[in-house]
Amino acid sequence: MMLTVRRKAFLEELPAVVEEAVETYGVKLRRIEIDEDEKGCYTVLISYESEIHR
Repeated sequence: MMLTVRRKAFLEELPAVVEEAVETYGVKLRRIEIDEDEKGCYTVLISYESEIHR
């Protein structure tokens, strides 16, 4: 199952947000999308594969 996490960040914080996502999700990481809003803040969408345990 694909899950997406949303983080807000300013431009100078983007490298740390991306690095944290790579370290946290590793090979399960599928996509990172970065969008800028009208105020200069960025929304980072981090998509990753999640295992379902039953």
